[in-house]
Amino acid sequence: MDKFMYSLSVAGLGMVVVFAGLTLLIFCVKLMTKFATSGDNKKTKASPPVAAPIAAPPVAMPVVTEVEGIPADVIAAITAAIAAVWDGEGGFVVRRVKRVNNAPAWSRAGREEQTYSRF
Repeated sequence: MDKFMYSLSVAGLGMVVVFAGLTLLIFCVKLMTKFATSGDNKKTKASPPVAAPIAAPPVAMPVVTEVEGIPADVIAAITAAIAAVWDGEGGFVVRRVKRVNNAPAWSRAGREEQTYSRF
């Protein structure tokens, strides 16, 4: 019975130490978050109000044509995907779309194996 009580006290002490450590970690993270965001609040309060942005003049969109055997709709889809990733910031032009198939067959097979092994 003595060993059982000793093992319970060791387990309880371990749980208390872990709980105290996690509480201290949470406190440190909250404190760092407070210090990190307090500097941002001061900067935003001190900045003068920003005037409404002036609309940029419309830019003529280049005509999408078939390049190197890649259909125009594929080029348009690639351009739309880039615009979506860049969150519509604009200011870019897709000048060239080039198919890259210079990887050896074993490399492509390995890539496909890694991709499809996740399913």
